Amino acid sequence: MLIVDDDPLFRLAVAAALSADERLEFEVAEAGDGQQCLEAVASCQPDVVVLDLKMPVLDGIAAAEVIEQKWPRVRVVRLTSSDATDDRTRAERAGVEAFVQKASILDEQLAPLIAGQLADPVTT
Repeated sequence: MLIVDDDPLFRLAVAAALSADERLEFEVAEAGDGQQCLEAVASCQPDVVVLDLKMPVLDGIAAAEVIEQKWPRVRVVRLTSSDATDDRTRAERAGVEAFVQKASILDEQLAPLIAGQLADPVTT
C-alpha cells in the first residue's frame, strides 16, 4: 500500500489507522507529493494507493491519471479534505475508485473501504 500526502504526520496517522484493522495485511510505502507517488508506484507496484488530491509538485488527480494509464491494476482511493464537486468529477475521470474524507480516518471508515478494494478483483 502506498500512502501519499504532503503531511508526514497525517501519513503516519493513516498507516496507524489501517494497521489496526486485522483484515488488512500490507507493507506501507509513503510519498509526499504526486511525483514521488509515481516513482513509488513504479518501484513497488502497490495494490492500493491512498492519495491526497491537493499536493505540491504534481497534484493527486494528475498522479491518478498517470497511474490509471500506466498501472491500471493499481486501485486509487482519494483522500482529501475537499468536498468540491469539480474535484470529485476530475478524480473519477482520472480513475479514482473511492473517496474518503480526511476526517473519516478517525471514524474508522478507511480500513473497511481498503479491505473492500483489495477483495474486489480488478479486470483490465
